[in-house]
Order: sequence, then C-alpha cells, then structure tokens
Amino acid sequence: MRDLTKMTNIEDLRVVCKRNVPKMFYEYVDTGSWTQATYRENVSDFNPIKFKQRILVDMDNRTLETTLLGQKVKFPAMTAPVGFMGMMWADGEIHMAKAAQKFGIPFTLSTMSICSIEDLVEAGVEPFWFQLYVMRDREFMKDLIRRAKEAKCSALMVTVDLQVLGNRHRDIKNGLSTPPKFTIPNILNLSTKIPWGLRYVFGNHRWTFRNIAGHAKNVSDLSSLSSWTKEQFDPSLSWKDIAEIKE
Repeated sequence: MRDLTKMTNIEDLRVVCKRNVPKMFYEYVDTGSWTQATYRENVSDFNPIKFKQRILVDMDNRTLETTLLGQKVKFPAMTAPVGFMGMMWADGEIHMAKAAQKFGIPFTLSTMSICSIEDLVEAGVEPFWFQLYVMRDREFMKDLIRRAKEAKCSALMVTVDLQVLGNRHRDIKNGLSTPPKFTIPNILNLSTKIPWGLRYVFGNHRWTFRNIAGHAKNVSDLSSLSSWTKEQFDPSLSWKDIAEIKE
C-alpha cells in the first residue's frame, strides 16, 4: 500500500485502487456498459473546459461554502452513490460517509450498498443522503423510503436512467458476485490481494446487499437475491412515479 498522503491526483488513487482491490470489483467501478462510450466521454467532455483566471482580486477571506438542498456544505459537491462499495473495502460505505462528514460534504448511500442504512446509523454517521432505485416491488420501495426517513436521511436521490440494466461486459467476463465465487481465475487474482482478504476474514462479515437481503420478499439467500435484483428494475418508470415518491 502506498502512502496516501503522497497522492496528488485522482490518477494516483486509481493506480493504488487497481493494485489493491480484486479485479471484479475494481472493474465494476472503473468500466461502463456496452461500448463504454459514455464512460469515456464522462472524462473527455470535460477536458476542453478551463477555469478563467482572475487576478488582482482580494482573496483573503475566500470560501467555497454554499448550500445544497438546504444543507450547508464546505464545497459544492457530494459523493455519488456507489454499489458494491463495501466490497471495494471492508465497511467501505461507513468509511466514505465519515470522510465526507469530515470534509463537510453530503454522502449518498446506494440502494445496492453492502452496508445498510441501519449499519451507517449504528456507526454514528451523521444524516446522509439516500439513493433510491425504483423497483417493481413497490412495497419494498416504500419500505426503503420509510427506513431512510427513520435514519433521518436529509435528501432522497432517485435514479431515473436505469429502467433497463446496461450490459456490462467486464462484469460478465469477471463473473461479478458478492462474495466472489471461488473459480480458478478468482482464486489466482485474490491471492495477490491478501490485505484485502484479511480485512474481510478477520474484520468484516458483510458480503451481501444488506438494504435488500432480509427486507425484500422471497429473498432468503444470495442466489435468490441475484435473481430478484435482475427482475426488479422497472421499465415503466415515469414522472407519475416521481410524484408518488415525492408524496
């Protein structure tokens, strides 16, 4: 593990992540679906944009503090919801939420997180934002909203661009699952990620989507969870649903 105090940009962090995280989880967050055109353009489209320099302006009391959805923040940004974050690093969602809290920006927990809403509350995380996938099982979805309200989540972020799951070629090739299946390629890759494995074996036993397991109907194990998830994303999502969720 390289000294993180010497990281000077996002690329440094990406290299460290790739070296320390199992391939299937690293490629889950650092690849896209289908031809990955949008994934690449998320970077290239911003490259031509430059900040305009202003000189001879009093900057003595400069600040980036502002307000987002009624919440005071130290910087005009928030963390995006990331599924599988708890598989990138043991208790990843809790660590990320506390880091965001330290720096004064909102943390957003994914529906497809490994740590649950309740896990973050138990860990003493301040009120956070929650990202909601609109599911066919409306009762489960309403229960998710109820749980977020009870956790005092201060904003609900509704995902509206996943009515149909994108075909993620790397995930198919890697056999993405939680926990990882013990195939020969996975065993060989995991053998090079010993620190990652030790954190899970001795310090963490969260291996599944805890916002879903134990809460959704007919989801009793990892196998039923996988099939349930594939069937749940709702292609009929419309503004009518947003109005009902808002209500």
